[in-house]
Amino acid sequence: MKLCVLGHGIGYTLSPKLHASFAQTLGENFSYDVADVPPEELESAVKRLFNAYDGFNVTKPYKERVAAIMGVSCPVNTVRCCDGASTSTDGEGFLCDYTRAFGAPQGRLLVLGAGGAAKAVLSVLGKIPDVSVHVYNRTYEKAAALAGGRIQAVKHLAERYDAVINGTSLGLHGEQSAPDELMWQNVRYAYDLIYAPPVTPFLQRAQEAGAQTQNGLGMLIYQAIAAQEFWRGKPFSKQQKEQLFAHAQTAIQNS
Repeated sequence: MKLCVLGHGIGYTLSPKLHASFAQTLGENFSYDVADVPPEELESAVKRLFNAYDGFNVTKPYKERVAAIMGVSCPVNTVRCCDGASTSTDGEGFLCDYTRAFGAPQGRLLVLGAGGAAKAVLSVLGKIPDVSVHVYNRTYEKAAALAGGRIQAVKHLAERYDAVINGTSLGLHGEQSAPDELMWQNVRYAYDLIYAPPVTPFLQRAQEAGAQTQNGLGMLIYQAIAAQEFWRGKPFSKQQKEQLFAHAQTAIQNS
């Protein structure tokens, strides 16, 4: 296969290293390039990638713009070129890693943020029975637009939560790491979708309150595994997934 990742300002991306580790683990030989293109060239770049690659990932800031180009309503992070199929593997990546770290989601969950990352998380949490999901955003209207089913938008954090998932960049630019009214003493688990730095201000605050914490590196790996499955049109075995995850984790830690 010939693969790549599409984005802008993504010189930091770990995706080539991840997929190189997959190729080594599987004993295969496929390439994975980086297509860093400016916004004004996006549409022509998408056409070019369809002609040059078997599949490609989409990362910041193009997940929603590529979805619009392809005529789908949900953000896209994985495209298969042979048939024009697309999907987002971010939600699956999050759920796999959250479950690995903390067990299956249970109880009252709070998601901070209403952007693309939060949407991916809500897309999977909203399907889990016996889970109550609240979404909080500094602009309430954006959170309200995501409400429905088991997902409720909240203006204030008067409730106690078993787990908090951060889908924002809170704390990284000097602002507070979480809303003041969040009652940290009741939080058992804290998950930050960000993986660099490994301990964000959000996770530091959670650790100080005694919560178990996890950053988003595992989510990054699992979503990449799911992308490989989508391109291939078939799932890996449980053993293969465990091997792919372990080898990718080692490759990143040694980089």
